[in-house]
Amino acid sequence: MTETRTTDQSTQSRRTKMGSSIIRRLGLRGKLLLALLPPIVAILLVTGYASYTVSEDFIDIALERSVKMHTLAMAHEVEELLEQCRIDLLFFAQGKMEPKALRSMLEKRLRSGGNQYFELSFIPASGGQPFALIQQDGIIQEIHADAFDTIYPNPFEELNKIDFLKVGQVLPSDIIETVYPMPSHTASNRHIKTRILRFYTYFPGDEISPPGILFLSVKATDIRNILSWYNSEESPLWAFPRSDELRFSYFLNNDGWMLFQSEAFNETNKELTTYLARENFSGTLGKDGHAAAFRPNENHVRYWAAVNDINKGENGLTQVAEERIGDSAVNSFYFSYAPVRFWGDSKDKPTSFGGVVFVDRTQLPIIAGYKNLDVMLFVTAGAILLISCLVFWFGRILTRPIHALATKLDSLNSLEEMEEINLPYSGADITQLQKAINVIIRKVKQQVVEIQVKDEAILNVNKRERAPLKRERETLAEAELSRIPEIIGIGPVISNMKVNILKAAQVEVDVLISGETGTGKQLVAEAIHSHSNRTDNPFISINCGALDENLLLDALFGHIKGAFSEAKEDRNGAFIEADGGTLFLDEIQSASPKVQQSLLRAIASRKIKSLGSDKECAVNVRIVAATNVDIPDLIERRTFREDLYYRLKVVSIATPALREHRENIPMLAVYYLNQAEQLAGRESLDLSKGALAKLVNYQWPGNVRELVNCITRAAVMAENDIIQAEEIRLENETPQPVTEQNDTPPITPKEESDPSVNRVEPTPPPAMASPLNARQKEAWPHIQKKKSVTRKEYQELVSGTLPTRTAIYDLQDFVKRGLLIKQGKGPSTRYEVVK
Repeated sequence: MTETRTTDQSTQSRRTKMGSSIIRRLGLRGKLLLALLPPIVAILLVTGYASYTVSEDFIDIALERSVKMHTLAMAHEVEELLEQCRIDLLFFAQGKMEPKALRSMLEKRLRSGGNQYFELSFIPASGGQPFALIQQDGIIQEIHADAFDTIYPNPFEELNKIDFLKVGQVLPSDIIETVYPMPSHTASNRHIKTRILRFYTYFPGDEISPPGILFLSVKATDIRNILSWYNSEESPLWAFPRSDELRFSYFLNNDGWMLFQSEAFNETNKELTTYLARENFSGTLGKDGHAAAFRPNENHVRYWAAVNDINKGENGLTQVAEERIGDSAVNSFYFSYAPVRFWGDSKDKPTSFGGVVFVDRTQLPIIAGYKNLDVMLFVTAGAILLISCLVFWFGRILTRPIHALATKLDSLNSLEEMEEINLPYSGADITQLQKAINVIIRKVKQQVVEIQVKDEAILNVNKRERAPLKRERETLAEAELSRIPEIIGIGPVISNMKVNILKAAQVEVDVLISGETGTGKQLVAEAIHSHSNRTDNPFISINCGALDENLLLDALFGHIKGAFSEAKEDRNGAFIEADGGTLFLDEIQSASPKVQQSLLRAIASRKIKSLGSDKECAVNVRIVAATNVDIPDLIERRTFREDLYYRLKVVSIATPALREHRENIPMLAVYYLNQAEQLAGRESLDLSKGALAKLVNYQWPGNVRELVNCITRAAVMAENDIIQAEEIRLENETPQPVTEQNDTPPITPKEESDPSVNRVEPTPPPAMASPLNARQKEAWPHIQKKKSVTRKEYQELVSGTLPTRTAIYDLQDFVKRGLLIKQGKGPSTRYEVVK
């Protein structure tokens, strides 16, 4: 026990010493802030918490009043609807109990903008003719007594209520389900089912009609729509935007049955539902005539307490805690209820007809808490800022030299701009600290230059290594076993083209191949022929762009002896030579209008006439045409026949540009490098990593044909077995200089990093005859905008992989042209635009 106490004391002592050491290391400003800020922040937090507690209570009171007002307004609106039904029913009871008279009164009431009643019926106690008037979509239909058997429930069953009614009294029913026949022109046996609320009154009889019962019905959805209205943005109580939290209302009767809930405001004809109202309740679902009704079990105390209050004519509100649902931040909701009263007789007291329950979730307390927190943070931040300003003002004089030194260090944004510090402050401590920092700066600059040289050397060596192409060679070996081995490539673009080739090969229709120059359109045509049923027959290829009009017609259709002065003997044209096989027409867009017309006739009839002959010859030829331009554009310019275009384009295949499937460039490079080895008489040629990267990053305007030429040229000119990046010559490429002649040699990395090396810059000549190279042209507008540039910035402007020697060469060339002036030495060298 004694040892444990000793250990605790030792630990506490070490912590105390550590805290004291930290405080001693703080500057004057830090110590002042440490002494003043904590108590002020604590006072602000206590004050803010107290004010938030008080404001939260008043926010809850305001919300409860708002929710209760919303609930009472809905209940009052429903009461107004019930009262209007009572008044209208008593009004109808003042008329004659004849269908024509009541129908006229009902139509006038509907046209005046009153409630859209569903039913008005009269059932005499004895004698007389019962009838029912049913309104649907503004149309009133009369149902006579002989059709009452098709009505459910039978209206005659309502006569049992006549003993409970007296003159001037109106009794409402519960929600009931009714079925009425509503025949139409298209459906004679049409019935409609709906849930209604009926209002009954006693008719004492007159000189024409016997006593009976008169009842008026309104659809239950009309009451439901009142709840939906108040829960929407169209509500008369909608005074401000609400959050997206779940809120709804529902209607219940005196027995505790949930009859229906509010829905979206625009869903006025939706069936009655209670799925939101009955959530988190257990009980009985469905009652006679109303399958959606729900009655919770008696163990839901809060609910049944509300039912008892509603039966007593009392309203109430409870805030209920709940677990957060989904992304909702609300952890409670308001459960508000109010009775819906009905005056059966204007002289009697109202009775409870049912009640309205409103479930409201709101984020206002949470938002208020956040706002209160924001205010606290703002006040706290303001206090901290004020105290900090005072501390800063008092400590500025004492800490100005150190602050200036720190500011100077912060201003060194990059290693290349790092310079030694020389501040105009005296004092042994400041001078010693400044010297130590300058020593560090010199060492860091030297190490950075060395690292850059090493990194560039490693990168250059890595680029000159053999590229790993084992996978591509394996893929090429597997491709020889595929169905179309002559087309090299993988990936979705090439796979889709191969599928289209096989589909085209299986049918005997003409094909139009479109694609840029050098994308292998003839290869596709040959693949279609070789995989079709015509593979054993001739494949004839004609380049329409290589022949003029007369020669092309002669090449296509042939001629007979004596057709023209040069025709010494008969000649079969391409159509006859390709009979039974495939005729490939390359560059079809180059054909003249006369040739196009002849082709159209031959393709349409599959018959041709040789030049100078009057006899037609039937041919069995499949046409495969190819183009490297947009033919619809030529059709708009009226240089290509639209009917010929659609004759050729039965099946269309597009050959993708090489830049659209760059993943195949390494494989294609290996394939054509193997072919180039045979042409060049070389063996075991391979590509370096740098050469492969150069091929992949190039745009290839000439596509595969340009790639083949490039690989072949590199194989012929390569000095070693590994082709390097500089041996890959691309179109419009400016060769990178290796050495300069008749000029000052480029600065080596060692010279650039050593500030002691003094170099004499050549005097720039007044004008330079040679133009800027492509890199300089690209970078010059950016240099002019920035006013100055470093060697590293120039490399980033032109290309991230530009060698350091080449970048220095370009910048020195700018200096010799009189466009830039070199400032500084070593890594801090900058080139400024001449003003």
